[in-house]
Amino acid sequence: GYIENSTFQKNLQSLLDSLPSNASVSKLYNNSAGIEPDRVYGLYMCLGYVTNETCHNCINTAHLDIVRICPNSTESVVWQETCQLRYSNVKFYGELNVADNIVSANKKNVSDPKKFENTVKEKLRELTKQAAYNASAKMYATGDVQFEDKVIYALVQCTRDLSGDDCDKCLRHAIEDVLRKYYFSIGARLMSRSCYLRYELYGFYNGAPEESISSSPNNNKGDGEYF
Repeated sequence: GYIENSTFQKNLQSLLDSLPSNASVSKLYNNSAGIEPDRVYGLYMCLGYVTNETCHNCINTAHLDIVRICPNSTESVVWQETCQLRYSNVKFYGELNVADNIVSANKKNVSDPKKFENTVKEKLRELTKQAAYNASAKMYATGDVQFEDKVIYALVQCTRDLSGDDCDKCLRHAIEDVLRKYYFSIGARLMSRSCYLRYELYGFYNGAPEESISSSPNNNKGDGEYF
């Protein structure tokens, strides 16, 4: 950890304070502050579908939370609803990290989990290829696919300091991690240091509210229940 009022802490504070203003104009940014051995490296990523204003607000909250949640830590990552912020005393840009994947899933189950899993997997793999290898996609892709009488909406995104191959690796790993454990859930998201994926039965990236999947009478509340 770092010591209160140390040069590292001052560098960290100045780095974190500089990020929200950048988030008003760019959804992905990295920067460092100070000189070795007290240099701090930082990076944030907002999800591709949010507005610059939402990105700014998200990073603003994240830069306050990261110090509160992990006080005196020389390395930290925090996820909010639509953004990720991380910093470290070691330069991590371009380094793939799949070791600390966090999964959360909706408590509601689908009726045909095997078929659902295959449909989700196929869609996520297709989006992964797009995000990783289509230069104009800028490591972000969304898409939907019909499943029985519903539609599955899916999103994948990598931090843009990664190579295409590493983005592909990160998302493939993420797909395995999320479906191994929650293949029966109607929605799930996975947060990694290097990438993010999410799928739901409503168009979350089109601004649709969760209630929009209330196709059956007993299904109009609680669709946002996550483990």
